[in-house]
Amino acid sequence: MPFNGERLKTARIFRNMTVSELADKVGVTKQAISQYEKNQSSPKPDTLFQFVCTLGFPKDFFLEEDDYRLNVENTFFRALSTTKNLDLKTQEIKTEIISRIYNFLGNYLNFPALDIPELDIEKYGDIENLTSYLRSYWELGDIPIENMVGLLEKKGIVVSSLTIENRKIDAFTQIHEVGQSKQYCVVLGNDKQSMVRRNFDAAHELGHIILHNKLTKVEELSREEFKHIEDEANNFAAAFLLPRNSFFLDLKDANNLDAYLKLKKKWKVSIAAMVMRAKHLGRINNNQYQYLMKQISARKWRICEPFDDIWELQRPILFKKSIQVLKENNVLTGTQFLIELSKNKISLDGKMVETLLDLDEGTLVGNEDKAKPSLVLSIKR
Repeated sequence: MPFNGERLKTARIFRNMTVSELADKVGVTKQAISQYEKNQSSPKPDTLFQFVCTLGFPKDFFLEEDDYRLNVENTFFRALSTTKNLDLKTQEIKTEIISRIYNFLGNYLNFPALDIPELDIEKYGDIENLTSYLRSYWELGDIPIENMVGLLEKKGIVVSSLTIENRKIDAFTQIHEVGQSKQYCVVLGNDKQSMVRRNFDAAHELGHIILHNKLTKVEELSREEFKHIEDEANNFAAAFLLPRNSFFLDLKDANNLDAYLKLKKKWKVSIAAMVMRAKHLGRINNNQYQYLMKQISARKWRICEPFDDIWELQRPILFKKSIQVLKENNVLTGTQFLIELSKNKISLDGKMVETLLDLDEGTLVGNEDKAKPSLVLSIKR
């Protein structure tokens, strides 16, 4: 099979390397790397071996031709204007691979159908009314949402979590066009181990999906336009997680920071976010808001609030459940899964797949996973 230069570029970006950095590690010129990536020449066997060792991808990965390529419509990053382009591309490549694996698994399993209503903010007047309608549409009532990750998965959104190793990127959403349909993939960062922050991050990404899915070329937005859509996503998350009427009734002692500790236990939202929401709803004025935020800083709660170090982080379970169902029904073992993935021209190292899909270590290349997640999936007949 001929060498696929596009796959070399994919693997290099996946590992967050520049052309020069890869050239130095492999021992060739950067001009040679550029020629390989553009399919202007092919590497010798010993150079290909160096690519395998340096980048951690199987040899077959560099020789495969893609049957199809996902059409990436947009990727929503929070720090788009201040983050290095290579760092953004690295996360985009990882998300594309996650989506490819998801579509591969769809050959075996019936996943939850995408259930995202078409909502126009102009029709509902503002984000408050829009989020109220969405809660009604999904039959959520006005009660707290303790697991936003699980909610996204049940509504047909692909979710994974990664150690992003970039403080500017908390979470992001990638929108794909698959056939005639859209597919949404949300990636949450594992770097901040806070359940309530993850809840808010997931709601923020849902805001982009609901409010901004028709935007074209997010990277071409001006700084002011980009800030506007980020503010909208934040307002969406706050209104969705803390519904106006029921949360307002809970703000009986809104100027007492300790009162928010009890509210945090109920609503599973950070104290800082609830204080900001209280101001937005007019329950406290600007001076009271500033006073509370100073108290938060004095208590060193900006970095870690109470309960953040004891509440377990919510993890996506769809991929974990998928592998478990395939194993328990004797459809595929972990090793067979990787082999079939390779037959579909997605040859990857098992540990890499475990990381991308947020699987427990050993799920594919070691011990059987004994966990029993609650998400219901069935085998396609």
